[in-house]
Amino acid sequence: MRRSEAFFWFSLIFTVMIFAVYRSPSVLYLGLIYSIVVFLARDSLGHKETLFDGWGVLGLSMILVSPVFLAVRFGEYPSPAAFHAFVLIGLSLLLFRPRSTVGPNSIALFEALLAAAVRSRSVGDLIAWLSDRFVDVTSYLVRGLIDLFNVPITMNGNVAIVRSTMVVVGSGCSGLDAFTLYILASLLLIYLRKSNRNEALLLLAGALGIIPLNALRIFSLLVIGYHSGISFLELFHSHLGDLMFVAYVFLYWWWVTGEGGKDTKSADLTG
Repeated sequence: MRRSEAFFWFSLIFTVMIFAVYRSPSVLYLGLIYSIVVFLARDSLGHKETLFDGWGVLGLSMILVSPVFLAVRFGEYPSPAAFHAFVLIGLSLLLFRPRSTVGPNSIALFEALLAAAVRSRSVGDLIAWLSDRFVDVTSYLVRGLIDLFNVPITMNGNVAIVRSTMVVVGSGCSGLDAFTLYILASLLLIYLRKSNRNEALLLLAGALGIIPLNALRIFSLLVIGYHSGISFLELFHSHLGDLMFVAYVFLYWWWVTGEGGKDTKSADLTG
């Protein structure tokens, strides 16, 4: 197995392990994007003959420092995202020439900066405000689906009554994280494919579909809870959204870059 392929598998397994322990969506989403970029760039990652040059020492230092982000609280919680990013960047600097790892390491650097930014009050307030707006729109759409399908569930604001149980659509259900992830992943795909303007606009426009998709997810969970009990709602809560998100992105991107992409390119050539 080549060094670049081994690093791809390490980044993927490492990401899954950190997510399994800390349940941090940013680690999972950005870690998967990092692994995808490594996989796509595996043939261009330049191996280093000497591990401990200047960059290698920096990389080793980052790896040694990284456990601090798990042992020390930064604000209210430790920072598994910063730990994850430091390990990936540090190991890549040990194994590969820095210029060849700019693509994946830009993702890891963004992850570390995001972890720092969300701990600042101003950024935290902005994220909270955006999350509240997403909750408002999502709750409105869920109420519309309840009325459309005449499901005997009462919903006032962002609170649903499923039989005798109160279910709150909170910030964790807003869909803001999936919306942001989609935009980041689309920008990466646009860069890798060198998409023309029409294809880029279509890829970015797909982010709008995340909002009704999230409303459909919550509506489905409420229906499951009504017919099968709240325990089943809780069982599907953690995984249904991920499955729907992955299916949506795969199908939409296939349409844009597949048959839709061919139509777009031919239109540009004839225009």
